[in-house]
Amino acid sequence: MTDAPGLARDERAGGAVLAQAPLAWSFIGDSVTAGSWHTWGARGYPELFQERLREIERRRDGVVNTAVSGWRVENLRDELDQVCLRYSPDVVVIGTGLNDTRGGAEGVGAFGETYRDLVDRVRSESGAMVVTQTPNGTLPTAPQHVVSHTGAYAQEIREISAELGTVLVDHLWVWENTGSDTVYHWLGHGCHPNAFGHRAMARSLLQVFGLWDPAGSRTCRLTLP
Repeated sequence: MTDAPGLARDERAGGAVLAQAPLAWSFIGDSVTAGSWHTWGARGYPELFQERLREIERRRDGVVNTAVSGWRVENLRDELDQVCLRYSPDVVVIGTGLNDTRGGAEGVGAFGETYRDLVDRVRSESGAMVVTQTPNGTLPTAPQHVVSHTGAYAQEIREISAELGTVLVDHLWVWENTGSDTVYHWLGHGCHPNAFGHRAMARSLLQVFGLWDPAGSRTCRLTLP
């Protein structure tokens, strides 16, 4: 098992999985959240999270992943009815930021404004708990806009989370504080996680929800270099 640093449990997130009633979980985002192609058929992190819910006997929970490759935060906001709200979610997990870096340094402000609009709309129209995530780390071979600007966009997400009081899963912090020789094995492309990378992302998400248990969970015991 990797020696990557862990994330602390968020009490609000941990409380959600104790709910008596079944929950609807909505994962929205880009190709990383979609988890296709570079996983070579393996489960992406939303699917790993769903399997962990089954392990703790939340078998009536519904997990819907409507992430779309290439999407940015404005796509999520503009298509929110179709990709999220029609499922009446109780928890919405947002995964965006890598494609948004095409906006460069000057685009961070507009990204933040749109991201805030997205969070506000999710809350006002569904009442769902919002989970914001920073992007995963990348290799130097990733597109230049990703290499140059992911840190700034991730920092904007952190600031939005602090301002709006969302649950935060800081994937980038974990990846940046894990040895490069390990992170190299987590990527199937310059910026797309492979099966191992999705397990690393699932690990961080499960830690925040208080569900990471390698001793008692098969999902948490999957190989992770």
